Amino acid sequence: MSHEYWLRSFEDRYGEGSYERLIAFFDQPCVTFAEIASQFGVTRERVRQWHVELRPGAPRGHARQKLCVAHRNKRKLLEDPLFRTFYRHARPHLDAGRITLIRTRDGFTRRLVRLEGSTVALKHARRQPADTGGKPAYTLINSQRAVDYIYYRLDDDDYLLIPKAALPADRTTFLDTPASKYQRFRKSFTALKIAQLDL
Repeated sequence: MSHEYWLRSFEDRYGEGSYERLIAFFDQPCVTFAEIASQFGVTRERVRQWHVELRPGAPRGHARQKLCVAHRNKRKLLEDPLFRTFYRHARPHLDAGRITLIRTRDGFTRRLVRLEGSTVALKHARRQPADTGGKPAYTLINSQRAVDYIYYRLDDDDYLLIPKAALPADRTTFLDTPASKYQRFRKSFTALKIAQLDL
């Protein structure tokens, strides 16, 4: 039976757009075969057969359940305000697949990521209570971990991505002025493209 004939027969039986709905369900690992079966009024076994036919190399059983767990853990990351802001800032600058999550025993760490083989720590920059000359000032605390860069969230729309080697061992102040040596790392991921820095 050709795929075109199978598709026409499937949509004749289950309605226009039913094939796309089925594929969308298969691509969501947390949707169980039992849930799909109830949507189409068939048995779980029938859904399993469709899955074998339409997604022959796709994970099944326990492997699909593991994918679901990983998917839920990634969703949890995006519930974390700091990680969510980092991810929103990083996406326009990095191609898909260049952000790698770091696994923990029960999911993924929220304060470390890998970018193109480099490790990045995620931190909040602490806004200092008194501004200097009307310009905001932030305390940047270095990471004690073995990382290559530190992402500092200044606010929802502003950040710094600084090589760890460019920072003092303990802490420093970022004064938001053109003269700051950290301005070149503001709202930019170009630091990742710089192999050697003259600091």
